[in-house]
Amino acid sequence: MKYLSLLAFPLMFLFAGCMDDDDSVTGGEVATTVNFRAEYDDADLSIQSIAYDYPTGAKLKTTLFQYYVSDLELLPAAGGAAVRLADIDLIRYQSETDGSVTSRTYNVPVGDYVGLRFGLGVKPDLNAMDPNEFSADFVLNEVQFWNANARYVFAKIEANADLEDDGTFDTGLTYHLGSDAMYTTITFTGDFTISTTANPELNIVADVFKALASDTESFDISNPDQQRIHGMNQAIGQDIWTRLAGQFELQIR
Repeated sequence: MKYLSLLAFPLMFLFAGCMDDDDSVTGGEVATTVNFRAEYDDADLSIQSIAYDYPTGAKLKTTLFQYYVSDLELLPAAGGAAVRLADIDLIRYQSETDGSVTSRTYNVPVGDYVGLRFGLGVKPDLNAMDPNEFSADFVLNEVQFWNANARYVFAKIEANADLEDDGTFDTGLTYHLGSDAMYTTITFTGDFTISTTANPELNIVADVFKALASDTESFDISNPDQQRIHGMNQAIGQDIWTRLAGQFELQIR
């Protein structure tokens, strides 16, 4: 079994360029699964049902984790245009019954690949559009936006915290993040082949804990001023966003 675990290399872009429609790999297509896996401190994320330890001594129950993915693409080994899998998608975990994995299946051209990339958030050209311009069932016509100045909420982390260790999760944490300046392109490198006999499972892993805390620094969830990030106070959220964008992994099995 082939298994690679690759850390993301995020780069900030204010504009995402358009890709050529011509693919650089040919020879038919194979249905290929991309799994988006959610974790908390390297364990499967469970919404609402598990009390997780936080470095400050508090405990958290995650109630929502979601993020937009723009321009999900595979990078052909032969070079040339990337293979576009999706222009925009919303990955969401909001119920205990959702599990920790959200799966998508795409028809992918047979060939050798050297990586995968996507934009974390809503790319600027879509972020500039009014939600009413999209069809009712489109992912950008959900209630995931602020106004004409801030537009779409790129990612959400919501939780209830027990700060006093008294068994009562009575402190709400709401982190809603997004702006054109935050939009981040994440690129993974690693060789894999798509064919009728070699069709790997691609797992994109995001860890809520690693978005909030690191080995040296943890977001101060005890500070009332840092318990809610919404709309225009995005400067506080930049700390979370930087860690969120930097902690993604690609596992190829």
